This record gives sequence, C-alpha cells and structure tokens, in this order.
Amino acid sequence: MSAEQATISLGRTEADPRDLFDRPVAVTLFGDYAATRKGEELTTLRHLAGRIASTTASTKAQLPWLKLARFGESRTEKGSLRHDANVLSISGIEADYDGERMSFEEAVEVATKADLLCLIYTSPSHTTARPRWRVLCPISQELPPDQRSHLLGRLNGLFAGVFSGESWTLSQAYYFGSVASNPDHRVELVDGTPIDLLDELDETWRGKPNTLSAKAPDGAPRQGPVDEPALLDEIRSGAAYHAASVRLLGRWARDGIPYMEARQRLRTAMEEVGPADRDHRWQNRYADIDRCLDGIYGKEAAAKDRGERPAAPPQRGRHRPSTPAALSDQEWPEPIDFLADDELTGAPELRPEHLPETLYPFVHDTAARMGVDPAGVALAALVTCAAAVSDRWCIQPKRFDDTWTENPRLWGGLVGDPSILKSPVIAACTKPIDRLEAEARERFSQAMVAYLAALEAWKAAKKSGKGEPGEEPRRPRLDRYLVEGTTVEALSEALRDDSDARQRAPAGKILVRQDEMSEWLASFDRYRSGGTGSSDRGAYLRLYNGGRYTIDRILRGSFAIPNWSACFIGGIQPGPIQKVAQNAEEDGLLQRFVFCVPAAQGKGEDRQPDRKALEGYESLVRRLAALHPPRPQFGSSFGPVVLHADAHLYREESNELARALAAMPDTSGRLKAAFGKWPGLWARIALLFHLIEQASPVEEGESRPVVQVLTAETARRASAYLEEVLLPHLLRADAVMYTTRQTGHARWIAGFILAKRQERVAMRDIVQAYGALRAPERRRELLDVMEGLVSMGWVRPEERQDPTRPPSAWHVNPALLTRFAERGEAERLRRKELREEVGEIIRSRRRA
Repeated sequence: MSAEQATISLGRTEADPRDLFDRPVAVTLFGDYAATRKGEELTTLRHLAGRIASTTASTKAQLPWLKLARFGESRTEKGSLRHDANVLSISGIEADYDGERMSFEEAVEVATKADLLCLIYTSPSHTTARPRWRVLCPISQELPPDQRSHLLGRLNGLFAGVFSGESWTLSQAYYFGSVASNPDHRVELVDGTPIDLLDELDETWRGKPNTLSAKAPDGAPRQGPVDEPALLDEIRSGAAYHAASVRLLGRWARDGIPYMEARQRLRTAMEEVGPADRDHRWQNRYADIDRCLDGIYGKEAAAKDRGERPAAPPQRGRHRPSTPAALSDQEWPEPIDFLADDELTGAPELRPEHLPETLYPFVHDTAARMGVDPAGVALAALVTCAAAVSDRWCIQPKRFDDTWTENPRLWGGLVGDPSILKSPVIAACTKPIDRLEAEARERFSQAMVAYLAALEAWKAAKKSGKGEPGEEPRRPRLDRYLVEGTTVEALSEALRDDSDARQRAPAGKILVRQDEMSEWLASFDRYRSGGTGSSDRGAYLRLYNGGRYTIDRILRGSFAIPNWSACFIGGIQPGPIQKVAQNAEEDGLLQRFVFCVPAAQGKGEDRQPDRKALEGYESLVRRLAALHPPRPQFGSSFGPVVLHADAHLYREESNELARALAAMPDTSGRLKAAFGKWPGLWARIALLFHLIEQASPVEEGESRPVVQVLTAETARRASAYLEEVLLPHLLRADAVMYTTRQTGHARWIAGFILAKRQERVAMRDIVQAYGALRAPERRRELLDVMEGLVSMGWVRPEERQDPTRPPSAWHVNPALLTRFAERGEAERLRRKELREEVGEIIRSRRRA
C-alpha cells in the first residue's frame, strides 16, 4: 500500500508545513512482539505519518511496533528488550482507544480544539463502523520515564477517560500500519503545542481507569472559586504558569475586564519572575499569552452571544457615581491615560533583558553618569551598531518566502527639550564611529602622500620615454563611516562606487548624524528654487530601504550607486517636530524613525566611568565593522540569516500585536502607518541583536564563525524591546508630535482635576483658575475640551433640567482620585524637593 493510497491529512498544504512536524523525535522500532531486537532512530512526525500510512502486511502479527522512547540493552529472561526497567527516557506518550464509539474524526476534532500537537492513526483492526485508533504525542524535550504517567493523565482527561488501561504500561509499544491495505486506514497530523507545555490540561487530569486518580498528581484540586491573589502568586513564584493563567483569564473574561487590560495584568505578573528563573517553561508560557487571550476571550464572547452568560458584574477597581441618582446604574468607563507627559505618566523602564548582554553595561553606565533615560542611550547605541555592521548581512523573516529580506538599518530620533541631553547622548554613543572616521582619514592622508609620490614617478617615467611606465597609480579612496552634511550630494559622494569615486563606505552604508533634526528637515531641496520641491525628500525616503539608485545631475552627470543606504540618529525638540509632523506630507518619512521620548533629566553620578563597559562597547563596534559575510566562491552564495523554529513564534506574536493595535478604531492613520512597518522593524532589530551576539567574543581575543540561525532567545529579546520599550515611546512621540492647542488645554484641565481631588468640577472653577479659557468667547472651546475628557472617561456631565443647555459642571471619575492621583502626588513631591533644593542653593550662595 503506497502513501498515496492511504489517507493522510496534514491540516495544511505541503507548501506550508509547520516546523513542529519536522522537529526530530526519538522513536524505537521493534520487529515483533518478542522485541528481541530494536532499532532506534531520530525521525520527524511528518516522516512518521508517511511511514505509518504506507506500511502494510498480510496479517497484524507481521506489522512492526513503535514506541516514543529510548531503550537500553537490558533484557528479560526471554531476551526481550521491551520492558519497563529498560526505558531510559521518553520522547512522547502513546494512548490506545478500542472502545469502538468515538470516531476517528471526533478524536481529531478534540485534539485540534485543544491545540494539541499529535499524530492520530487507526489500529490494524479499525473499521469505520467499529472505530479504533491511537494517539502519539511528542513532547518538547526528552523527559525521565517517571513523568509519563502524569502526561498520559492530561491526555486521558482531554479525551474524557476513553483510553484503555494498557496505555499506562511504561514500555507498552503499538503496532502501526494496515492489514491487507485496509481502505479505512487513516493517519492525521494535528498542529498544535506539545503536551508537556499544555499545563491547562491539568484542569481535567484523569488517571488510569478503575483507580483513585481523581486529581492531578500534586493533589491540588483544580476546581472551586477562583482565588485571584493565590493564582497570581503561583505565576510570580513559578509554581504554575499556564494553569493559573487560564483560570485568571477565564475569570477576567467573565468579569468583563477589557482584553488589553487583561493582557497587561498577566504580562506584569509574568515579568515579576526574576530573569534567572525565566526557564523554557516561562518563555513558552509568556509567548503563549496572546494565543490564550484570543481563545478564552473568543469563547466567552461566543457564549455571551448565545445567551449562555449573564451580564457581567461590576468590575473591581471601577466606581459608580454617587450622584445623580439617574446615573447610579451606569459604570464608569476605564479612564484613558492620555497624558503623554512623562512627568505624570512615566516612561517605560529599560531592563537588561531588553538588550544583548554585551551592550547593556555601556547603556547602564552612560545613562547613570549622565542622569538620562537609558532608553535614549540604548537607541543611539543600537543605531551606531547598525551603522557599523555591513549592509550585506540580511535576514529572511518568514519561514519559506525568500523574496523578502531585511538589512541591519535603523533610523532613530530622540525627542525632548534640551534638558534631556540629546546631543551629549548621541555624541557618547557615536564616539566609536568618530574614531573609525578619524583613523580612516589618517590612513587616507598617508596613502595620498604615497600616491602622489608614485604618481610623480610614473609621470616622470612616462615623460622620459625610457621603458614602460606601467599602469598609472590608482588614487586611494577615503573610507567614510559618518556624514553630517546631509545633502543628497554629500551622501552620493560617500556612497558611490564607480571609477570616479573618491570615497567609499566599507559598511555599504553611512551614518547620518544630526544633533538637531530640524536642520536636516530644513535642508530638503535647499538648492531648489523656492525650496518646495520633493525630489530630495524622495531620495531620503529611499535611504531607509537601500538598493541600487541612480543619481542624475546636470553638472555632475549620471552615475549609479550600488546601495543607497544610511542609518540615521538625531535629536529634535517638541516644538519643531510638531510643526514638521503637522505640515508634513503623508509619505511615511516620520514613520521610518524609531522614536524615543526620554524621561526628565536627573542629577547623574559624578564618578569615574566603567572602563570595562566603555572599552567593551568600543570593541563591539569595531568587531561589527569587521564582521562581513564571506564572499561567494565557485558559484555559491552566502544566504540570509534565518529564524529558528521557536523564534518564529515570537515574530508572529509581535506582528499580531501590531496588527491588533492598528485595527483598533481609535488608532490614527499615522500610527497605522508606523505599525505597518513593524514586521520589517522587528526583523531589523532581531538581526542586529543576532549580529551583536555573534560579534561578541566568547573570551577576550577569541573569534568564531557566524551562526546563520537566529535563536528563540534573541527573538524574545527583540520582541521584548519592541513591545515594552519602543512601543510606549512610539505612543509618547505620537502624542508629542501631534499636540494641538486643544490637547494642551485638555492636559492643563486634567492636571487641575488631579490637583483638586474632588468628585465634582464646575466650569466656574476652571475659568477662575485657567486664564487661557476665561474669556466668554472661549466658552465653546472649553466645552469642546470637556467633551473630549468625557469621551476619555475622565468626567461625566451633571444631569440638567434642560438637556438642550450646555453643562456647567461635571462629575469626576473616582478612579482618577486613586490611580492617577498617586502619580500626581509623586510629581508634586518631586517638584517640591526640586524647589527646596534650588532655594537651598540660592541661600548658600547668599551666605557665601
């Protein structure tokens, strides 16, 4: 019987397989029941499916046996190798169903809905009328034999206890294949998660039939009321991740907790686990949060649609207004924290797990000494590293589509007032590039002296006519790493590579550095009449993507640049970037930038720098500059960096988050465009992290060949950096860039509400305290601002006898008096301390 004759379903087309189907799994094969000989091999679930489908024999006794385990060489008195004491490890579990009631299709449906990775095949005695089948469940890593019973209990509970008692025999193996090419023989692969990672199956754990196994082996019941603090403690302590998460999400979904709030609660609990304790269980469960959310919230929504759920009770932490009585049955919405001002909302915290290990010491030391937000230092350092490494490196983000690749090319912008030290941060991070540039100019200067001498000698020999002068000496080129004059002309001279080129870019790209980006933005079309053209802007836009580019100039002629590519780092103040953003063309220029809006400047530490950290960063940039892909030889080509199978999970989940955020109804078109570039940005960040790790020496002075497979840990870091650092800064930057006069009024009034700490605010109170909206002709503008605060859940207008008249007072959301007020109080205390500090400085000067 051929594989084509049997019925095999992979759940997907052959052109789009899942990596788990192709992951090696240890299988032991026995020739017969006696098991006097064995064959152990590493195969894949996909290959095993084809083998089971194509194997056939005249009788059942002639079929081979298989077992997802490794066996030793110990034999029984009868010479059998298949006995419990001889099992060394398990690579999966098997279960046998001979009840002849549950159909093969039902079994596949149960496994599919549970997201269980498995192979299901029919027994040799199976018929459609009398179904018999077996389930093979590979696990994520080989485990000791004593863990098999627990995993089998998970599978048995999922299938409502249908499996035969012999399934619990540790060394039990099973026939595979069909008898006489049975036309009912079926094999199906089910895509999903290995059973050892599906902790939620402990909820329905069932042991061996006719035993007292009514609970999971730990004896802990998985029923009764949800104890939210206890479940959160289980997560924080690492005692249980998935089971606790599933129960919490189920509770929150039934309570009506918003999807994104539930996601943040669970992520926060998971992130309280210390970095040293974040093992593979933690990483798998953390990466699985969004999948669980989608499944549980989707099921809850469907149940509510069917009328199977009562109305959600009031959410904890939410408040009802005490007055007026007509509104007492309405819940307050969750107030939107729209204040992008770091003084009230805080900036995201950059932690060691967000960056490659070799880069973080420099970022931490520099930020601590300068008293600046580490996120700004990290962004400038990453752009510097990206500028140093060769643009010939690329990554293939998808599994099979090799037509899309990304290069290590980043644009970064620091947004804030002069007090956040944008220029000093950029200077500190780009210092290694300055050194490379200075050393290149020194080499060029020496090479030019030698060239001019050789040229003079060549001319003299040619003029004398004595002998052959040989070829004319070739003029040296100046290596360029950095450009600060940002005209298209200056860039083209650094990047061109034709016979007339006087410069070259060893990395295949250049770093554009601007202390003040407004100067760069103003340089567009500087030499054009009126300065309003768009050709130069288009040239800058193309720098982000790289690739061949042709320059046509009247006086300079036409020449092609092999790679029109640049990294960019700059700073800009809120005022200029607001003008640029609000008047800019919708061409995606600003969306190409990774923005950072650092928190306020602190004192800094007056100490010696960490020399090891500084030298390590300098060495890293130099190693990156020397890290080039090998040149193709004998017709071969150097392929892109590819992702490990587990790394794709982080990429897909990060991209799914960006798609979800872009699909939210209140997401602006600007942010949608930024989220549209998220997949490419993720790939660039991940590739850069990978190259930084590869360029880092294992020991001082040691080098190693570059591995072209990006690990799951690197992908996790890239996702964490994008989601937990860059995403909040993107939202902060968007709020800063598109602040209007009305949003400015809204922020002032919001601060006034937090400062008053009262349950009610009247228009009279506002106009008395806020002169900008005091005039009667500004009343309409004030009402528009208050309506905006209503839509954001901050206030609610008082009930009026005449609804056609505008409101004159508003009730304040009680949540503002707790959560937001704590932030406001912390900021007030900080400002008070600063005022006292300034006063003490002034008094000390007077005493002096």
